[in-house]
Amino acid sequence: MKRTALVLMVILMVLPTASAGVISGGVAFLSDASLNVQSIRDMSLVLMALSGSQKAVGNASSGEIDSLAMKLLSLQNPDGGWGYLPNETSNVVDTSYALIALIMAKPYVSPIHSGLVSGAISRAVSYLRGSTSGSGWGYVPQTRPEFYPTAMALWALGEYGYYYTESPVKEAVTFLLSAPSTLPQEQTLALKVIALHSVGYPVPRELVSEIENVLKGTNVTVLDRAMLTYALELVRPLDFTTSYFVSKLLELANVSGNYAYWVSTPTYPMTTPEVVKTSAYALLAVSYLEQYSPEIPVEINPYAAPCSELKALQNRDGGWPLVELGPSNEKATYYALLALKYCVPSNESIEKALEWSKEALKVDAQKMVSTHRFSPAYFYALETLIRFNALSKDEKDEAIKDIIASQLPYGIGLWGNDLGPQPYETALAVRALLDLGVPANDSLIQRAINWVLSTSSGGWGIYVSTPYFSYMLRPDVLTTVSILEAFIGVVPKEKLKPHAEWLVSQRFDGGWAYWKPYYDPVSGRVVEMKPTVELTVRTTDVLANFGYNFSREALNFVIKAKESGEINGKTVETAFAVMYLSRYKFVPKVTLDEIRLALGSELFNVITIGLSSNDTQKVYDSLVKLYGNSFVMANTTKVNKGYYIVIVPYGSYNVSVYNPYIAFHLKNGNVVVANYTAPMDSSIVLVPGYTPNGKVLFVFYSNSSRWMAVELFTTGFIRYIRGDAMVLTYEDGIFRQIVVR
Repeated sequence: MKRTALVLMVILMVLPTASAGVISGGVAFLSDASLNVQSIRDMSLVLMALSGSQKAVGNASSGEIDSLAMKLLSLQNPDGGWGYLPNETSNVVDTSYALIALIMAKPYVSPIHSGLVSGAISRAVSYLRGSTSGSGWGYVPQTRPEFYPTAMALWALGEYGYYYTESPVKEAVTFLLSAPSTLPQEQTLALKVIALHSVGYPVPRELVSEIENVLKGTNVTVLDRAMLTYALELVRPLDFTTSYFVSKLLELANVSGNYAYWVSTPTYPMTTPEVVKTSAYALLAVSYLEQYSPEIPVEINPYAAPCSELKALQNRDGGWPLVELGPSNEKATYYALLALKYCVPSNESIEKALEWSKEALKVDAQKMVSTHRFSPAYFYALETLIRFNALSKDEKDEAIKDIIASQLPYGIGLWGNDLGPQPYETALAVRALLDLGVPANDSLIQRAINWVLSTSSGGWGIYVSTPYFSYMLRPDVLTTVSILEAFIGVVPKEKLKPHAEWLVSQRFDGGWAYWKPYYDPVSGRVVEMKPTVELTVRTTDVLANFGYNFSREALNFVIKAKESGEINGKTVETAFAVMYLSRYKFVPKVTLDEIRLALGSELFNVITIGLSSNDTQKVYDSLVKLYGNSFVMANTTKVNKGYYIVIVPYGSYNVSVYNPYIAFHLKNGNVVVANYTAPMDSSIVLVPGYTPNGKVLFVFYSNSSRWMAVELFTTGFIRYIRGDAMVLTYEDGIFRQIVVR
């Protein structure tokens, strides 16, 4: 069966439905109906409605729009106008309809046809400009002005870009404001407001009030209701009133299968032109408020650990280099393996790294014992094998002997290098012995700890010993944090607190570097180093033991370092970024747009606190009417897994648990959302949030704004929620909405 034959037959198969699919159904109906329309006016109305609904349906009908626009363009007369039917003499009314339709369709036509459409529009504008009588337009060029052709010409020229202060528009506006009309009163009112709005003329408040009063009546035809609703949307901000009238129009839609249409004639049979005209204006009206595209945030996880980058740095021999393409290094391999635990590594990768570390340990141990110089390289190779349980008891005993044998020959409990005993090497030796099972009260360990503590009352650095005196060079963060890591849990905190306080004093630019910038009198310049991820994370963790909380600052520092690429190709930096970021659970940003798109497609639990049973039923009935049977009344106030609508008094829930991105708090009778403050007594606030496996919409109200929370649903305004949050305020008879972004 041909599609055109269905246009009137669907009227006999009306089915009940929720309004969610009415717009797409109206588009489908008019797309097929366009094949059967005869007049230029109806063809134009269909094109206007399809074009006006595209943002609401995701540009689903661009092909039909292009085809219909080309058909309309092919019927343009040589003088630039159109007649009522193809090949008839041009007139102002039908030319205006066609011009409006082509202007609205132009963004959706094929690029290869765009130039043709532009040319047709220019010729139509020339026709209208040449048809004016000076104070308005008649049905044919240069005849006595009348309301209908003047209103349509103003609408068309306004769509093209003419302003009410320009000639001939200025004179026509004056005429239109007081011109008599032979059209029905409701259609006269609608076209007058649409035309005035199109040319930017401030629509008188009394006309807006008149539309509202007419729409509140019950004896309004569907065509008149559609035209008036569309006109009202153009000149009144979106609020409960406009959404209510749109909802009424949606309820009047007839749905059959994939079709939705509107009729004004109360009895059958009905004509195609009558159904098309009514459906076109209705589709324009119900689509208008949904012309904004939903803004769904791109879910970029700021806590995403750079695991792939870390894995890629591993050398073929199994170890990791300090920097990309460098030789494998014990410290780099140690931290890389610790970080890989958070990255689901392959067994092969770990096994190769442990084999490399075993070989490195042998080489480092032999060199360390023969020179009596404790090696940090040996320490990290040993720690790697300890952490991964890769040492037998005999191997651990051998390691203890090697560490003891590597003491400096002139001091028991002292480890160091060519400059003499060093706090850094001594602390690493102590930590290694402890990790190998040597008890903390062992005399060797206690002598080592006491010596390290005796060398400084603040930070530690390189220590220089001579036969006559000893002194410490400028303390550094790496040495100090390494010693504290080794001694925490072994040395009383009060003895370590001064050293922790020194670390706090070294923080700058959000983190810690080897040295805080300082002036060097020898060189006469300021020595500067950039904070690193390694030292920032290690220091943050050490200081947490002393009651200092820099976790949020450290997190921001690590994220910035990762995103800027500063850690690229650096194994230790990348490893610490992996370990630190893996502590944080990613909560994606959620918007009201996402809630709106989920309504009707997901099963929502509805929670109300403080509403009467009657108001709760109104909310539930409205949701079912708008979106279908995808709502259940929850028998608990607890938000668990899944999707929820929660309508509650202010302060009933902690928003930050469900949405950490939006600032929300109550203060002195006001509610503060992001940077916007509103009085609680006259406002409701809509905030989206995440739940496990779902989302939640919070609607917060006060005792005196409870009615707004109910009307949010009963008027259908819920269909237009958007942004990161919304604040709806009603004061002194004025409704204001703030979309928080």
